[in-house]
Amino acid sequence: MQPIPAYPHHFTPAALNVQFQVHFVGADGTVVELPDTPLVAGTCGTWVLTLRNLERDLPRGAVITLIRQNIQIAYRLQMDRPHGRDYCTLETDSQARLRLLVGRSAVNLLSVLVEDGIWRRGESCVIRLGDRRQGGAGAEVFWSTTTATFLLAVDPTGSGHFWGVASNPLTFQVVAHHQPARFQLLGPTVAACGEPFTLHLAAFDRNRNLVDRFTGAVTFRPQPGVTGLPASYRFTPQDGGLALLENVRVHRPGVYRLAGVAENGLAVTSNPIVVQEAPACRVYWGDVHAHGWGDSTMYLMFNRTDKLDPLARHRQGRTVGRFDFACPAAMSMDPERREEVWDAYRAACAATDEPGVYVPFLAYEAHPTAGDRQVIFRDYADEPLPLPMRAPMEEVDAAYGQREDVLLQVHIGGDPPRWDRYRPDRERLLEICSGFGCAEWLLQRALRLGYRPAICGASDLHLGLMGAPRAVETFRGRFGQKFPMRQRDAAYGSGPVTAILAPELNRNALWAGLVSGQTYATSGARLYLDVRANGQPPGSEVKLASTLQLAVACHACAPLDRVDLIVGEYCVRSWEPHSLDFRLDLTLAAGQLPGSWLYLRLHQVDGEYAWSSPIWLEHPGPLPSPGNLPRWNAQETLDLGAFGENAATPHLADLQRYLSVEEDPTQFHHLTPVDVLELSMGRCALFYCTWSAAHLPMSIRWFFEFEIPKIRYDLGWRDYGAFDEFEYGPRLMAAQAEGR
Repeated sequence: MQPIPAYPHHFTPAALNVQFQVHFVGADGTVVELPDTPLVAGTCGTWVLTLRNLERDLPRGAVITLIRQNIQIAYRLQMDRPHGRDYCTLETDSQARLRLLVGRSAVNLLSVLVEDGIWRRGESCVIRLGDRRQGGAGAEVFWSTTTATFLLAVDPTGSGHFWGVASNPLTFQVVAHHQPARFQLLGPTVAACGEPFTLHLAAFDRNRNLVDRFTGAVTFRPQPGVTGLPASYRFTPQDGGLALLENVRVHRPGVYRLAGVAENGLAVTSNPIVVQEAPACRVYWGDVHAHGWGDSTMYLMFNRTDKLDPLARHRQGRTVGRFDFACPAAMSMDPERREEVWDAYRAACAATDEPGVYVPFLAYEAHPTAGDRQVIFRDYADEPLPLPMRAPMEEVDAAYGQREDVLLQVHIGGDPPRWDRYRPDRERLLEICSGFGCAEWLLQRALRLGYRPAICGASDLHLGLMGAPRAVETFRGRFGQKFPMRQRDAAYGSGPVTAILAPELNRNALWAGLVSGQTYATSGARLYLDVRANGQPPGSEVKLASTLQLAVACHACAPLDRVDLIVGEYCVRSWEPHSLDFRLDLTLAAGQLPGSWLYLRLHQVDGEYAWSSPIWLEHPGPLPSPGNLPRWNAQETLDLGAFGENAATPHLADLQRYLSVEEDPTQFHHLTPVDVLELSMGRCALFYCTWSAAHLPMSIRWFFEFEIPKIRYDLGWRDYGAFDEFEYGPRLMAAQAEGR
C-alpha cells in the first residue's frame, strides 16, 4: 500500500503538537542531527525519524504523513527485503497497531496509519529508512547539494484532510564532500591570436558538486606562446570552489590544451583551444534543456532556493559551466503560481543578457501525452504566459510549431515524442544526449519519418548544478521506468551540452545557428569538431554528382577511440584514431552513400560522445544499395565465454550479489567481466551480458567507488543509444506485468 497523499491538495498549515526529530546514522556510525548539522551528499547510512504524539489521542484511522521537498530519498522504499537497499522499519512503544506505508518516493514520502487501537498522547514511534541492522545496504543521501525540507502532516480522524505540525518545516542542508575528485578548466573553444580570455577553474566532488570549502592549490605548466596564465592558483574560502583566471592570451595559431596538477595529484587539463589569426566562425556552448525553480510534479525543484532561483541558474551556467547561452526553465509550473514563475524567468533573462558575453533564452517544458517538449523562445521581453504544461500536443503545435522565433525541442525523457499519436509538420531541434543517457535511436527514428532536426545535447538538469561536468545520478536511468527492473538504474545528472557554430555571440546569430542545424552535441566534452561535405557545414543540403568530399577536423578532450560515419541507416566507415586529434579528407563515390543524410558519431576513451548535426544528401536518382554495410547500430559478434580474467573480475561477486537482492538474476545471462574504465564521471567495472528472455546485448557499468555502488544498464555493447526504446520497452514491460 502506497503512502496516503496529504500534500498539496489535502494539507493545511497548522501547529499540531506532534514532534518529529530526524537524524542520519552513517555507515561508519557517525550521527548527524538535523537540521543543525549538514549532511554530505552521497553518504551511506540510515535515516532515523522519531515521532512523538504530544497533541491528543489518535484513534484508529488516523494518519501521519511525511512530506519531502527539494530532495529524493529513494526510488522505491521497501519493507520486504531486509538485505536490500532502502529497507524500512517501524518500532513503537504504543499498544496500538501502527502500520508503515512506503513505496515510490513521491512528495508524500511515507505514512504511519493507526490500524487498530489508539496512539495515545505521550507515545512515540521510530521509523528507519535504509535500516542496515539486518545486513541491508542502507540508504543514500541525495547526490546533489540542496536545501531540503520535510513537513509532517496529521489527519487526526481519518477524514482525508491533514494539518501541519508546530515544528514544520524541518529544513536542512546537503553539502558537498570535502575532497575534490575532479577539476574542470574551461576556456574558449576558438580564440583569436592575442585576444584576452578567461579560464574557469572549478573543483568538484565525487558527485560533481562544487567543493566550496576547498583551499588547495593548482600548479600550471607553462606553455610557449601563452601569457597571463599564473604559475599556480590557490583557492580561497571566498572562491567557493570556483576561480576565474582573467586576461589569458595565446599569441600563436595552433591547438592548445592548458595543463596543470592539483595538490592532491589530480591532473587539470583544459578543453582544446583552437587559436586562429582571424576566426570567421566561433563555437559557442550552452545547455538548451535544464531546470530550476518550478516543479509541481516531482517536487525536487519546488522551493525557490538560492541554488534553484532562475537568476542563480543563469549565473551558474555562465560561471561554473562557462556557458555562452542557456535556457534554464521551470519543469512543471505550479498551476496556481504560473505568472509568478514565468515573470521570474523573464526577469532573469533581462538581468543576464549581455551580448558578446552571455545570451539567455526563455523556455518552459510542455508535457502533452504525445511526448515532452522543451519550448524555447528566441525573445523574452514580450513573450506572454505560455500554455499550461498539460496542454495537448495539437494545441502546443498550433501555438508554437510554425513560429520562426520558437523551437520545440524533442527530448529523451521523461517521455520521448509519440509520433504515432501526433505528428507535427516539423521537428527542428532534437536532443540526442541528456541526463538520461544517449539516444541515437531517437535521431534515427526522426530521420526515417522525414524530419530534419538540428541535434543538441542537454542536461535535463533537475537539482544538479548548471554547468557541472557529467555526474552519476542515482535513480535517473531508463531501467525501472521504461524497461522492467525493480530498482531504477543510474544515469548522468549533469554534463551534456550543445555547440552552436556562429560568427559572433548574440541572440540572432545563435538562433540562426540553431535553426540552420550548424550545431553539434556532446555528452559533456568541450571538444572542437568541424565537419564539411563538399565544403558545406552541418545543416546544409548537398547535391551529389559523382563524388562527395568529406573533411573532418576534431580536437578532443581525451583520446578518440572510435569515429563512425553514419549515412542513412548504415555505418559507412569507422576509424580508431587512439589520439587527441583527428583529421580526415575522404572522397566517397555517390554509390557509396546509401542514405539521404550523414553525420558523425565520436567516442573518447573517457566515455564521452559527440555527434555532428546531419548534412542532407540529394541524390540524382534512387538511393544506392547498402550492400553488406552494417546498420548504424549493428552489434559486434562477441563470444562472451572467451573473455578471460581482467580488472573487472574482482567486482563480479558484488554485482551478482546486488542483482540477486535487487533484481531477478535469471534475466542476466552470461554475465561477463570486461574491464575497469576510467570515465569522466568516475571509475567503473564494465560487464557484458544478454538480458531478458529476448537475450538482448547489454552493457553494465558498476560504479564501485561510491559508498553504495551505482549501476547503469544500456542495451548494446556500447552506450550511444543503439536500441529503440519504443520498439523494446513497452513489450518487455507488458511481459513483466503479465508475469512472463
